[in-house]
Amino acid sequence: MKVVILGASGGIGKHLVSQAKAAGHDVVVVVRPSSTMPDSPGVHVVRASLDDVAALAGAFAGAEVVLSSLGLKLKSLAPWAKPEDAGILDRSSAAIVAAMKQAGVKRLLFVSSSGVGDSRELLPGVFAIFIAITAMRFVLPTLQRMEDVFFASGLDVCAVRPTGLNDGPATGKVVIPTKLVGQAQIPRADVAAWMLDAAAKPTLPKSAVLTVTGAE
Repeated sequence: MKVVILGASGGIGKHLVSQAKAAGHDVVVVVRPSSTMPDSPGVHVVRASLDDVAALAGAFAGAEVVLSSLGLKLKSLAPWAKPEDAGILDRSSAAIVAAMKQAGVKRLLFVSSSGVGDSRELLPGVFAIFIAITAMRFVLPTLQRMEDVFFASGLDVCAVRPTGLNDGPATGKVVIPTKLVGQAQIPRADVAAWMLDAAAKPTLPKSAVLTVTGAE
């Protein structure tokens, strides 16, 4: 399977690259022009701006699926903290859709967050307070706009909505909960593994909340 990975230098993205390579997939990663990420056996690196439709379409050509782990970078969750590039998802979402259509790629799995869209209903009430008093109040509305663009695209898309992320080893015990309780957590490695597994299946769910702990 030929896969294109966006956000390859991020926490989930690094696992997507290593796991896709280990599985024998043909891997293309798209990184910023300033990135120092080198080509490596089994991984082709394309340097392009994420709002450059023509460059993205070239990178997407021949791919069966695009896997995006793009997100907003926060230095902290302090109430006054703002994303380093608050507009990156707004700029890139429409460009990704246009490039996929130009390249004839129909499938997209992208990382969002639990608490976005109808998954908000699964969260403990205290989480709404957490969102309101931390920098997450900037993040979730942006992720919602991203989801709206992708869902309206007419492409075959899946919003991957993990709970709290950590850097622990993969557990292989991902669940899609009916309710979240306590401090729901999931390793980034498990999110990547679930995305690659889902990408290989004939149909995609519209969305999936993922966790390994704190679920019912």
